[in-house]
Amino acid sequence: MQKILPQLRAIAGICGKQGVAPGRCHLSQYCLRVAVEGGELLYHNMTGELLLLSAEEAAGMFGRAGVRDELVARWFLVPEGFDEYRHARQTRDVALLIAPQESQTAHFVVFPTTDCNARCFYCYELGRPRRNMSDAVAHDVAAFIVRRTAGRDVRINWFGGEPLYNARAIDVITGDLAVDGVSLTSQMTTNGYLFDEELVRHARDGWALDDVQITLDGTESVYNRSKAFVGVEGSAYRRVLRNIGLLSDAGVDVSLRLNLNGSNERDLWQLADELAERFGGRENVTAYTVLLRDFGFGSMPHESRHRALAAYGALQGHLHDVGIGRPWLPRRSVKVNQCMADNDNWITILPDGRLGKCEHESEDKLVGRIYDDGLDEEAVRAWKRVVRVPECEGCLFFPSCNRLRECAWHAEGCTEYDREEMRINLRHRVLTAYEQYCREHR
Repeated sequence: MQKILPQLRAIAGICGKQGVAPGRCHLSQYCLRVAVEGGELLYHNMTGELLLLSAEEAAGMFGRAGVRDELVARWFLVPEGFDEYRHARQTRDVALLIAPQESQTAHFVVFPTTDCNARCFYCYELGRPRRNMSDAVAHDVAAFIVRRTAGRDVRINWFGGEPLYNARAIDVITGDLAVDGVSLTSQMTTNGYLFDEELVRHARDGWALDDVQITLDGTESVYNRSKAFVGVEGSAYRRVLRNIGLLSDAGVDVSLRLNLNGSNERDLWQLADELAERFGGRENVTAYTVLLRDFGFGSMPHESRHRALAAYGALQGHLHDVGIGRPWLPRRSVKVNQCMADNDNWITILPDGRLGKCEHESEDKLVGRIYDDGLDEEAVRAWKRVVRVPECEGCLFFPSCNRLRECAWHAEGCTEYDREEMRINLRHRVLTAYEQYCREHR
């Protein structure tokens, strides 16, 4: 038995070791089993521990005294009749009480604009007003950030719309923060088209940009058709790939998001091969895939959903196999929040100075303005309300799941397809952690 990942420190402190009792035991409902060559991986989704068992140990885990007792002590095996759901709820409650309540870094998602040079047919912002942040508001945004952070480090995600459509606002905000001595780093969610060599250097040095996410919808013809850029000369696809290289050369991490819509699986496999050929070996260029819910995933027939999920899992594996997949790992801390929306350390700032909790909600469910003394605390609390369904009681993912009532993606509660997608993701993370361990212990 080998320990690949240790227990989460906070959980180990709360739970300790489980006492070994006589009688029958069964595998914890929070344990994921993944077969690997020569044995089996066991990952515990509450404790965060990952073990490797030999084939012999895996076959005898319920009968061999040494193996059985060790797995009981580590919570992988639990006695018959043990109420795991109650135990997990109690453990979560204690973990939330002792978790750090404030990060050393304050996070802001800033919309310099809600306008964009692309016309993606699936964009969730279709039909929403297109606004630019004025210089006056940009100065006020910087002042708000200084007031709210009280000397902490600041991390900004430039969002939109297309943030580069209003680079002027970014200049104003970062310039003011520099004058005030704020320690700033930033990232950007962008289509990447408007970059050039000069702007890449300026973004790295002037905006402290160290990470960029760029969406690619397919190979050249598919991408150009999907993005439908306004006023483009030549191939937008080729320009964006060039800019990915410029960003990488400048030391900026580039995360490529591949949108899987249920009909472009084969094209994305080809795209993965093209990306690996062009950017393979660059540690700061990685790719991952997302199954777009915006295409009416919830209304798909049963078999279509399963096919889409299978395609999603297969593409994840292919990206990994060709050497460009993003190396997601299992979480290494207690999951206190679902996302930015229920995290007090995050806030979104719209072009007119309104404040929100979710980057996907640019018109509704807002929580204040940069000009107000405080936030609408009732609106903030609303974003923290979670969904609980009967399936939670026996679900592998309960210890790490906080589905939010206000989130449109969680409107169905929690379906079997949600759980299947989470299982695909967790399995991928576990295998990535194991492969990393093997490389480090050759």
